[in-house]
Amino acid sequence: MNGLKFRRQFLLSPFTTDGLLQWNQYTLGAYFLYTHPDLIVTQTKRSDKEIFLLGHVLDPKNHELSTLDILNKIAEASSESDTAKVLYGLVGRYVLIIKTGERLVFFNDACGLKSFFYTQYEGQLCLASQPLLLKLVTGDLISKQERYYSYFESEYVKNSKEHWFPSGTSLYEKVHHLVPNHYLDSATMQQIRYWPLEQLEIGDYETGLRKFSELLRQTLIAGSKKYNLALGLTSGYDSRILLSASKDVSENMQYYTLLYRDLNCESNDVKIPTLLSKTLGIKYKKLDCRIELDERFKKRYLESTDMAHLDDWGYIAYGISKKLTKDVVSVKGSCSETGRCFFYKNGKHPKLTAGDDILNINPKWKGIPFIVDRMHQWFDEVKESTVNKGYNILDLFHWEVSTGSWQSQSQMEWDLVHDTFTPFNNRELLDIMLHIDTKYRCKPNYTMYRDSMNILWPEVLSQPINPLTPKLALKAKLKSLLVEVGFEKYNK
Repeated sequence: MNGLKFRRQFLLSPFTTDGLLQWNQYTLGAYFLYTHPDLIVTQTKRSDKEIFLLGHVLDPKNHELSTLDILNKIAEASSESDTAKVLYGLVGRYVLIIKTGERLVFFNDACGLKSFFYTQYEGQLCLASQPLLLKLVTGDLISKQERYYSYFESEYVKNSKEHWFPSGTSLYEKVHHLVPNHYLDSATMQQIRYWPLEQLEIGDYETGLRKFSELLRQTLIAGSKKYNLALGLTSGYDSRILLSASKDVSENMQYYTLLYRDLNCESNDVKIPTLLSKTLGIKYKKLDCRIELDERFKKRYLESTDMAHLDDWGYIAYGISKKLTKDVVSVKGSCSETGRCFFYKNGKHPKLTAGDDILNINPKWKGIPFIVDRMHQWFDEVKESTVNKGYNILDLFHWEVSTGSWQSQSQMEWDLVHDTFTPFNNRELLDIMLHIDTKYRCKPNYTMYRDSMNILWPEVLSQPINPLTPKLALKAKLKSLLVEVGFEKYNK
């Protein structure tokens, strides 16, 4: 249990600490880099340029490339924009550190799933996976004050099992968070946006569909060659599209379904994967995560982050630790919703004129001042056409603000039990999706996903996707009848 605290996390600081004596330690100029023993670290050096990658990365189109090969390509880049071009087609979960002279530049993966917080202490830059590690070298700089209490005492947190706050901010006034599609420059202490670069133009559907399907297939092949993959299945779109993309490597993978909260064997999220596994002939098992929590695990879980969702994610994580094979890397369908019009499900993007329009997505945020300020700040930047380049603001919101925080926190918490591989955490793959007309990637049919499944593994469509329960089906039917007889107000 001792090795679980801060598992797979890191700290970079010009100050030393005695709190991480069992961790690996590297020097990077005047900085000390501490990494948990289970965090993969790769480094290379070229003349005056030194590069560290914390985490894992691969090239789906060239799976023979090692992490070191990829770092050597990055070392050849002469600017941050050239580095961004190298990263564009890569998938992984990582923080990239590039030291040139005394200057440090930091990138993270496409959706920021390897979390990255930073601050200045005594005029020096300190950064880490999350604020509790920063506290080891900054002391009272990080303490529970107004921001912290305004968040945890809010009705939003009290009524949300999976509460989160926007990327780019933190529970502490002087601690900042690196936003996806930005890099941090130590010389200026500024986050600089490096994507999108070009004006969005909607392309031909069939061309986009083929590119999307093939890149997803290549990603699962590349991941399978590098990791011992296990894919969690539900009745939803995200796990189904990944299942279809895994056909060529299905014999090398494990498939499973988690039972948690009120799920049972008759729930669609359990029953449908079970039926699919029989049709497809894949290795599949159900993992009941509702087991009594070990007090030692509970202690480590709470110690590893100040945002621990113990009463939900924590219990599931403990169940996973007892039921899932120890050496697997879990495949997640996260980030996919960015391409599925998540915040405008009918595919018709609303007109947004102010930060309050964004806050209306989660009205309970309105009582939390630092979140309100952050959402207005983000919207004021991204509303400019010179910044958004024609990409829908709500697509960027899901990508940068939501996934870059909520999912990043979730994966960090589950680092205690397994590492994670997220095929959609690839800027090129998401970009291909966003170049497709919204009518193909929205409700009710998510045509692009269904068409892609037909290309990749048609048999995965032998079972329905997210079918309505009898109660919801009756409600939908009644609503439809009311509309037909003239009660248009019910068609909302």
